[in-house]
Amino acid sequence: MNRLLLSVMLALWTAAPLFAQYHAVLYNGTGSSAQDRLTAMAVAGIVNRDSARLYLLNVYEPWSYSQTDETWRDIYRSRGKVVFDSIAGIGNLIERFRPFIAGAVTYDPAATYGNFPGQNFLWQGEYAALIGGLTSRVPLTAAAAVTHNLASADSLFVTDPFDGDSARWLPARMESPSHPWNTAGLSAEQRYLTMLNWGAECVLPLCNPSKMYIREITDFTLRHRMFQVNLTGNDDLKLDSMPAPKADILEKCLSFLRQRNGASVFHLYGWIRPEPMTQWFAWFGASFHETLLGNLSWHSSFPAAPRSFVPASAVDPDTVTVGEKYYIVFIGSEGDASNWQFSFHSGAWLSPKRGAVPFTWGWNLHLFEECPFVAGYYYDTATPNDGFISVTSPLGYAYPDLWPIDVRSGAVAPSRSLLERYGLRTVYGYKHYEGKGTATYRGKAISNSFDFLKYGQFQQAVGAGTTFLYDPQLALQTPLTMFGGLLFNHCDDGSFYGNVANISTAASRILAELKKKPAPRFLLAGYQRMRQDDFGVRPDPSSSDLSMTRLEQVLSLMRNDTAIGSRIQAVTAEHFSALLRRHHGIAGTGRKGPVPASLSLSQNHPNPFNPATVIRFSLPAGGPVVLDVYDLLGRRAASLAEGDWFPSGEHALRFEPERRGLSGGVYLYRLTAGGESVTRRMLYLR
Repeated sequence: MNRLLLSVMLALWTAAPLFAQYHAVLYNGTGSSAQDRLTAMAVAGIVNRDSARLYLLNVYEPWSYSQTDETWRDIYRSRGKVVFDSIAGIGNLIERFRPFIAGAVTYDPAATYGNFPGQNFLWQGEYAALIGGLTSRVPLTAAAAVTHNLASADSLFVTDPFDGDSARWLPARMESPSHPWNTAGLSAEQRYLTMLNWGAECVLPLCNPSKMYIREITDFTLRHRMFQVNLTGNDDLKLDSMPAPKADILEKCLSFLRQRNGASVFHLYGWIRPEPMTQWFAWFGASFHETLLGNLSWHSSFPAAPRSFVPASAVDPDTVTVGEKYYIVFIGSEGDASNWQFSFHSGAWLSPKRGAVPFTWGWNLHLFEECPFVAGYYYDTATPNDGFISVTSPLGYAYPDLWPIDVRSGAVAPSRSLLERYGLRTVYGYKHYEGKGTATYRGKAISNSFDFLKYGQFQQAVGAGTTFLYDPQLALQTPLTMFGGLLFNHCDDGSFYGNVANISTAASRILAELKKKPAPRFLLAGYQRMRQDDFGVRPDPSSSDLSMTRLEQVLSLMRNDTAIGSRIQAVTAEHFSALLRRHHGIAGTGRKGPVPASLSLSQNHPNPFNPATVIRFSLPAGGPVVLDVYDLLGRRAASLAEGDWFPSGEHALRFEPERRGLSGGVYLYRLTAGGESVTRRMLYLR
């Protein structure tokens, strides 16, 4: 009895840190002014640098889903054990974090500008925030600085914490008439561009040399002390909609970052119009990430224990069997964009219908790496029908065929590492297209198509099993291996942002495509934007938008087809890739990682848990495996695995005690293979 009590106490003591509460501040910025929102983001960027201290509610929420901030707040409360101290009012926020704030950088609130109709930002305020981020000061009007009792100065001596550039005196009163950007008679645009040109000369060298921000400044910008410019053209596709004086500033910044990073990829965040400029960025060795939202300083600073990531949809490609079926896959677009990745794919991830049918969700793996708690949430809540795919590359909006050769070579290892870390073998690659198909922009080639030989070889080198493409130069819905990696294209056949406004018409379109060839047939049936189930109130409605409920209806209509409906099988991208490679006899169906030297059994995650947990183990060789669960009296409570397991490497099992009629409490789980045994404890809360 004493031994039993000791075992229980030991298990509880081991799990104790998981019960620990995490205290933080939640600032409610609902309805606040542009000035107060700017100040709040600056405070968050400063205080969240080394620890997640401040969460912003409705300060800069993604446009794609209006409950993003509220939902993450609740997730951090439940999964992160966060206890928020809620406050409102910018004065209260400043007072709460006064020890972190060294003073104020002031600006003229009347100094506003917009690159296109509908955009209006505080251009002096953004630079006050930028300089404040380098000196732990917040942007305020002169009057507000007095009101909040924050010291201001004419100038500040700023050092370079990154790579040793010479320290400089920078202005701290952006509204001062002595500055060239405040010269009387200049237009708002002339004043703003004067400031940006000065910033590229004087401020950029003091900022983060591997990260830069384009568009409205955010807490994430300031957390990483990035240089920032708010520049854009006025058209989504036309390269000439970016005026030359603005492109000159961007080119100056890109050239500087290229020189500082050598063979390493550097990262740009924010957003850009026209979109084909993302290709132009790649020529300098950049990767781009859409990050127009707040709270990334919180997400990226929140502590997350080291762990492995194995998708619930993981498929062993060496064990799949191809039947006389019609295999189709739907892939969620926009997953490379933070507006989808952090907004639960516009609420679609929160649908009770998720998991009812196979669907593949696109993710930006670089942002997962930046925000591991967020990655853990998606991996832990995914079902086996939730396929995961890397979009557009593991390193973001990146085009390896356009990178300089030294950058392309240097990007192989980090790209492969991300795919392996997140257990992915499939990639969706597409270029932000040029309206005319091809163009030359500032001496750089811009095209809707990849250089397939460079691209295919890179994809093969990073270990991508299949790369789905949208490219007008490749054969449709056909596996192509002559370029190295396996490429599968679906351009201009109604499957890229296909019209799904009428689900019956959409089902008929897909059926017509399937019937063109006999089974087995492989079809990427749709690359769609997924949205919340409450379809009628979604923002920015589009005929290409789907919800999980509507997707289920499309598949139901297809399966009712009297000719081939019974042989239609929806699959995830991982399963699709494995089947495709098996059917075409493509060598290397499985990407094997390093063979572990010995048997290992990981701590289940999450732990404690309710209702389910994942148990991972690694085998030095395939063969007989037994994995059982025992209660503390040594009685076997459940058998999770018994039989031959192949191949060697990492495996994962999901355990749901309630389905096995087990009560809450401490359990032991034991793995036996190859004459070895490993045992661990877990705690089921009920």
